[in-house]
Amino acid sequence: MKFENRTAVLTGGAGNIGRATAEQLVAAGVKTALVDIDFAKAETIASELRSQGTEIRAYGMDICNKESVSAAALQILADFGRVDILINNAGFWRPTLFSETTDEQWENTIDLNLNGTFRVTKAFLPSMLKNGYGRIINLGSIAGEVGLPKYCSYSVSKAGVIMMTKVMAMELAKKNITVNSVSPGMIGFNTEPTKTTWVERWGRPDEVANVIMFLASDESSFITGSDYSVDGGRILGPRFADV
Repeated sequence: MKFENRTAVLTGGAGNIGRATAEQLVAAGVKTALVDIDFAKAETIASELRSQGTEIRAYGMDICNKESVSAAALQILADFGRVDILINNAGFWRPTLFSETTDEQWENTIDLNLNGTFRVTKAFLPSMLKNGYGRIINLGSIAGEVGLPKYCSYSVSKAGVIMMTKVMAMELAKKNITVNSVSPGMIGFNTEPTKTTWVERWGRPDEVANVIMFLASDESSFITGSDYSVDGGRILGPRFADV
């Protein structure tokens, strides 16, 4: 995949999918701003990846706080000069029945997953518009595609992210900026066997990162407004319909 002198911002960089994506960005020669609310963990990952020779720096950012987002964005733009790729990976979920969900829990989930994606994108979009190039990849979820019991607030927030992706794609298409989303299913490190996916295992973080990288590359220029499910076919239909 081609990345011509590109710079990327990756939120949630200290998480499982975040780290897998950071590893691939650095391996592809993409200068990377690794962003996470846990700066110490982000810095540890960045330090480990610097040995590959590509510039990567860690930044602390609370995507629920407008001032934190603005301050980190200003520093990133000062350090790198521009941002070509934005990967909105930061997210949060907690199982709670709808009947037991408090106002605070609902608002916190929506604020982090949906409003946080809005805030971060608003902070870096001017750089893309100025330079006439951009790749924005938002992390959705299969919960945002079909819903998930005990995860109503999470499902609603991710459905919002997917719809925001589509609307942004239409608005920015003529600016040479593509906007797509990637919706993971059950992702783990051990690819545990499971009967809940058609391929009968969990997915790996790097398998999600593979799709993110394609959408971040120059080759994906004719793809915008799409949502890619990375879920082993989990949402296709009843698992035992073929029996």
